[in-house]
Amino acid sequence: MTQNLDAISPDIPSDYESLKARISTLSDSMPKRLLQCARYALANPDRIALGTTAEIASAAGVQPSTLVRFAQTLGFDGFSQMQQIFQGQLVGRNSEYTERLTKIRESGTNTPGSILGNFVERSKQSLDDLLRQVDTVALERSIEALSAAENIHLLGLRRAYPVVSYLHYTLGKMGVRTNLLEYTGGILEERVQFINENDALFVATFSPYSPEVVEFASKAFGRGVSVISLTDSVLSPIARVSSTVLEVNEAEHGAFRSLSTTMCLATSIAVAVGDARKWTSLS
Repeated sequence: MTQNLDAISPDIPSDYESLKARISTLSDSMPKRLLQCARYALANPDRIALGTTAEIASAAGVQPSTLVRFAQTLGFDGFSQMQQIFQGQLVGRNSEYTERLTKIRESGTNTPGSILGNFVERSKQSLDDLLRQVDTVALERSIEALSAAENIHLLGLRRAYPVVSYLHYTLGKMGVRTNLLEYTGGILEERVQFINENDALFVATFSPYSPEVVEFASKAFGRGVSVISLTDSVLSPIARVSSTVLEVNEAEHGAFRSLSTTMCLATSIAVAVGDARKWTSLS
């Protein structure tokens, strides 16, 4: 059942985490344009913090008035008040990132060294954000579910495929039973029947999200399977069909995003699951 936006408590989010939680709560009831604002804001928090209303509206593909309405829907008087929350989440960040990136850009971005430098600095920023913002409760739940599973099924397509492929390799080296699901058209959908309630399904998908992955996860979730998802937004369609959601964001350089932070989180998950399995086998 969807909620009436007017019936939601008008309490104003006090920080970025409570703002994300509020967006997640209201997303089911948001009209299309407001939901478009929400997705853009969560995917681009730095741009929301530093841009003008006109610039942000243009980038998000909406009218400035829609941004104002979006902010008011969340309980703020206007866009500027909401923007302060996004600006606040930047306070803890080391300003040297911006300074270093500026120097790299000034030295010329067409050289291999400059491109590498940009990606390194962006990766440092994303790793810092992960350490500060990771949901440790969700992380612990994920490790518990994966450690207790008889079999761990792994699914990720396109940009997310290297993540699940690496998990398959690393967990396998530690003796954990895994099954890397390959996409071969309709055959993928048929494989959901071989996943039972004692197994776990780990899926990874990032914007614009793979509909095949979401559909497969939905069917597994409907069968009572524990679904752990790794994605880039609490508004990702995969979140609605997951037992536990792990959120990770990669800072971009131009139109490209690396997988450095995502792979760091994936490695941590693999090591933690392997360690938990080892102690379980000894008890």
